[in-house]
Amino acid sequence: MNPAAVLGFAQAAGKLASGDGAVERALRHGRAVLVVVAEDAGPATVRRFEALCAAKGVPWMRWGRKAALGAWLGQRPRAVLAVCDPHFARLLQGAAGEGEIS
Repeated sequence: MNPAAVLGFAQAAGKLASGDGAVERALRHGRAVLVVVAEDAGPATVRRFEALCAAKGVPWMRWGRKAALGAWLGQRPRAVLAVCDPHFARLLQGAAGEGEIS
């Protein structure tokens, strides 16, 4: 399945958080199942979400570019997304295939 389609379906189902603040809230409230950090996200953003994911035991992956992630959602560029449903998380991991998952 196309990763853009998975993200679109997750967003339509209300199972996607996008942007720093929304993803951080999803992690704090235990809703995030998988966090996606854009490949071109800044080093501080990567370190911050790596630490947050480790603290909450949530897997994360480096995948996509900010402009593409935002465009697929019909929004401005996004450095970070959180998938809040295990089914959509599995679909995205399969569709992304070669993303670096930690």
